[in-house]
Amino acid sequence: MTFARALAVLEERQEARVELGLDRVRAHLARLGDPHLKVPAFHVAGTNGKGSTCAMLAAVLTAAGYKTGLYTSPHLLGVRERITVDGKKVSEKSFARAMARALAADPKKRLTYFELLTSIAFQTFAEARCDVMVLETGLGGLLDATNVVPAPLAAIVTSVDFDHQAYLGRTLAAIARQKAGIFKAGRPAVRPPLPALARAAARGVPVVVRRPWASVKTDWARGRQVLRAPNGRAYTLSLLGSRQGWNAALARAAVDASGLPVPEAAWAKGLARVAWPGRFEAIKLGKKTLVVDGGHNPEAARALAATWRASPHSKRPARFILGLMKDKDARGVLGPLAPFLKDVVVVRPPSPRALDPMALADHVRRAAPKARVTVERDPGAAISAWRRDPRAPATAVCAGSLYLAGAALRAAGRR
Repeated sequence: MTFARALAVLEERQEARVELGLDRVRAHLARLGDPHLKVPAFHVAGTNGKGSTCAMLAAVLTAAGYKTGLYTSPHLLGVRERITVDGKKVSEKSFARAMARALAADPKKRLTYFELLTSIAFQTFAEARCDVMVLETGLGGLLDATNVVPAPLAAIVTSVDFDHQAYLGRTLAAIARQKAGIFKAGRPAVRPPLPALARAAARGVPVVVRRPWASVKTDWARGRQVLRAPNGRAYTLSLLGSRQGWNAALARAAVDASGLPVPEAAWAKGLARVAWPGRFEAIKLGKKTLVVDGGHNPEAARALAATWRASPHSKRPARFILGLMKDKDARGVLGPLAPFLKDVVVVRPPSPRALDPMALADHVRRAAPKARVTVERDPGAAISAWRRDPRAPATAVCAGSLYLAGAALRAAGRR
């Protein structure tokens, strides 16, 4: 099988179909020799922050000398981003070979897009003989395909807020039960002090992180901040964002609770090197700056607003290029951003689930009645028009969707 054919198969099973449950995946993996049981795992769920937390874990474990597999979703520029070993994307050849095996073990074509990718990830990590793997849930936790791992080194739930209610439930308690479904009896269950999680996390050995690492210094130009842990040690983190102190604290607690030896030097080295694109990522484009943030739900919008308010970018005029999915809470996303919305361009992110730009324009006008709102045909056109216009603000913010973040990075020359 070629890589091109593997991509075509994935496209045929694109996310128009979401089918939660573990029986299909367990049976499928059994036919492959249970690759998911061959590598110890850290497992991470949460409404927001799980990707950054996974990236930190993987960077630190790699710095400690462990051969580390990382499985995340969604991708921004290419599907191989989702599956890495020691920071290197799975090769096209390995991806295609694992896809061929996955399809042979799925004779009735029952696996979804995400389940096929999960199979490829487990195969890749087992074949590479990884020492450890870091798994990000795709949707929820309890019924997510990654939850076939029976006894993780530690499981983390980073946050609980409203998102994907059609699948996870309409209340925070219901959503928390789904997220906490990754906690396993006898294994460390790491979480922030959220009441909804306290009620849901009956399984596992509780490890409650009471406070985040404090951000004590930010280098906005280089995209770095210094975090201070409760023990007084300071660490340079190569990620911006008001929530990263929580993510770092949760990652550290999980590793400590797992018993896996990680020297202090690996924490300093790994956190300084971690990369996680599209999360308050500021990109210099000549004399202009494009800030790309994939936040797509109310909690993420609140974090973006807090980071934006603290940044030097907020002191100058900015154009917001916004695009949402139609199943998202537009009012909840726009509310925290409304004070900053003066010059807005709405676009359609590259997804069949995208909210119509005219509908989004109406939402923006209700949230920020004094804003100047225009509609552009796609993200690339909006960014090109901003870059060409000498009268446009020197800063633009692309936000509202990870699909939009990927398109923005592509338009900025990130391939």
